[in-house]
Amino acid sequence: MEGTIFDQIAKDYHSKRRKPWKPLEFFLDYLKAKKYLFHGISLDLGCANGRNFKILGNKPKKLVGIDISLEFLKIAQNSLKNSEHYLKSESNFIQILMADIKYLPIRNNSIQNVFSIATIHHIKDKANRKRLMFQLNRILTKNGTFLITVWRKWQKKYRSYFILDRIKRSFSLKHKERQSDAGLSQYGDKFIPWTLPEENKRYKRFYHFFSKHEIKNLLKIFTIREFKIMGGPSNNDNFFILAQKEKINGIQ
Repeated sequence: MEGTIFDQIAKDYHSKRRKPWKPLEFFLDYLKAKKYLFHGISLDLGCANGRNFKILGNKPKKLVGIDISLEFLKIAQNSLKNSEHYLKSESNFIQILMADIKYLPIRNNSIQNVFSIATIHHIKDKANRKRLMFQLNRILTKNGTFLITVWRKWQKKYRSYFILDRIKRSFSLKHKERQSDAGLSQYGDKFIPWTLPEENKRYKRFYHFFSKHEIKNLLKIFTIREFKIMGGPSNNDNFFILAQKEKINGIQ
């Protein structure tokens, strides 16, 4: 289902969001100043149209973009082949793979870096998100890095919605059941529409908005190295986190 929705909006998304995400550039510059480097094989998890390939592909010997949407991947592939922004030597070390990130077809301890930019918050259900963390821990090498960004629950734009939703979920069983039937079973879940003006259609994209405690708990099998709140219209709408795997198969 997720792939179908993103297939429908892929062209419109690409027309509006071709360039690398500026807050991500700022965060990467911050990490670079602190001597964090991303050598080796890297994954761009949920790469969409590949808008961030240019800034993620500076150091690794290979960058693999993974997405569930075939239409997004077609756009990403076409951009690599035809864009003046990539030298041939750069585009050659970027590969593209269609996969559901909940079921990654990747060997154990084989990846040095995973980038998950505005992707994890599209995964429904706490158990699925936790299962993904164990998958990422499985595929990362020891001391491998995991850079993740997700939407923050208490950002200004949606704060009042989540306050009211929390109250209703606590005191109204009917509200809780309605939300669950609509596909919003957990507190923090919300649909955000994407409108295609030419077709006059709106597609509902699932998001799970995170509290600080919740995202840290999700990442508890990793060691958090850097934690920032930044990006978005209010410049505090997202969590930017650099985490690290320090164990292999549970052994330090």
